Amino acid sequence: MIKLASANLASVALLLISTATPAAPDYIPAVWRQQSLEFAYQGTATAYSCNTLQRRLEAILRSVGARDGISIVMQRCTDQADAYMQIKLESPVEATEANIAAVTQHTRTDELVAKVRHEALATPENIERFHAEWKTVSMARDTTLKLDSGDCELVKQLRRDVFPRMSIRVVHDNLRCSVAFGNLGQPQLSVAALVPSPLAP
Repeated sequence: MIKLASANLASVALLLISTATPAAPDYIPAVWRQQSLEFAYQGTATAYSCNTLQRRLEAILRSVGARDGISIVMQRCTDQADAYMQIKLESPVEATEANIAAVTQHTRTDELVAKVRHEALATPENIERFHAEWKTVSMARDTTLKLDSGDCELVKQLRRDVFPRMSIRVVHDNLRCSVAFGNLGQPQLSVAALVPSPLAP
C-alpha cells in the first residue's frame, strides 16, 4: 500500500510539473528582408493629418513584425482622406535557401553605395540570422495600437496592399467599413505574423 501511494504521489507531482511548465515556442530561423513599397491611402469616412497617418502606419507595421527604423516618405499628403507614400521596411522571412539567396542578391547600385560608405554587404555566409515565431495579432484587441472604428479603411487597405508582401497570414477577417452606415466598431481583423521572438536564447 505504501509503495502504491508513493507511486501515485509521484505521478501527481509529475502531472503538476508538466501542466505548470508552459510549452516552449517553436522557434523559426529567420532573416530580415528589406522592401520598398508604394502605398496609397484613400479614405471615404476618415481623414488623417499627415503626421497621424504616419504614426498609425508605423505602429501597425511594427505590431506585425516590421523592424524599428521604418521609413515613410509622403509623396502626396494634404491632410485629407488621400495620401500616397513610399514605405521602406525590414521584416522577418523564414531563413530558407531561396529567401537567403534573394535578400543577399545585390544590385550594382547597392555595391557602389556600400563601397562609398565602407560597408560590407550581406552574404549567405554572414547574413544576420535570428529566432522568430508566429504571433497572432488582433487589430481590435491589441491595446498598444489603440485603433478605433475610424481606422477600418486604413486596416482594410493595408490588408489588401501591404500585408501580402510580408510574412503574414490572415486568421480572421470581418472588416465592415461602411460609408453609409458608419464603421461598426474596431477593425475586426486578426493575423498570424512572423515576428522576432523575445524569448529566444
